[in-house]
Amino acid sequence: MAVDPHHHDRRDGLWNMCKACNEFIFRQVLERNLYVCPSCNYYLPMPAETRLRQLFDSDPSLDLYPPSAPKSILESFKLTDLISRTVFPDDQVIVAGQGVISGYPTILAVVHPYAVPQRVHFATLLVSLCTALQTELPLTTVYSNNALPKSAEIDQSTQSELSFAEATYLTIEMERLSEVQLPHITVLTDMNVDGKLSTQFPLGDFVLAERNEDDKAKLKDRLPPSSQQVQSPESLGKPEYDAFVDHYSERQDLPEMIGQLLSFFAKS
Repeated sequence: MAVDPHHHDRRDGLWNMCKACNEFIFRQVLERNLYVCPSCNYYLPMPAETRLRQLFDSDPSLDLYPPSAPKSILESFKLTDLISRTVFPDDQVIVAGQGVISGYPTILAVVHPYAVPQRVHFATLLVSLCTALQTELPLTTVYSNNALPKSAEIDQSTQSELSFAEATYLTIEMERLSEVQLPHITVLTDMNVDGKLSTQFPLGDFVLAERNEDDKAKLKDRLPPSSQQVQSPESLGKPEYDAFVDHYSERQDLPEMIGQLLSFFAKS
């Protein structure tokens, strides 16, 4: 059903419009299809909580979203004052938890695709880092492209934006994982065909980015020769068009891909 792209009737939130082909998609169909348009295979941004549940094998055993994080973890980073003074928005701009991806335990933090980097991200990522260190588990982070248009539906007024000093401090703290030989895997999402991913958040030791087959076909001349069974990070190679991305994966394959990496790091 082709529609006028300027028509905004979403029938009480039951429908989403694909920005690529202007088709309306029933919300439940979109959720079942991992927010991939069934008409044109366009990757729509996936809400943070939905992404977390897609990647985890089951519900997380520990919710790390402030202020529900254990007090001992907050105290270890002296975040109790930050938590008590801050009013966190009802729309979760970041979710995090401890769970299992393809059979391997990890700490997972997912930033909402429409969220401006804020202090709540700073707090939650620090909590996730501390939990990874305390539990001796790898950390997996999922960030959206900074170029993604921000959503007016998320109220940014309750949080100040993440400062350069905070972002730098977060990057330095993340290096503690390498010091104790705990891997940090980052997944970059919501990349346009002709654009490059960028993020204000610290990248992991190994960086995945999602891209669908249609995008791969359009960029086939720029892709490296495919050796497509993951055995180790070294075997994946780095595409020339995004030097900091180690490997591209389709959205539905991300849990398996992350699991293979976690398996490799566990054995090494």
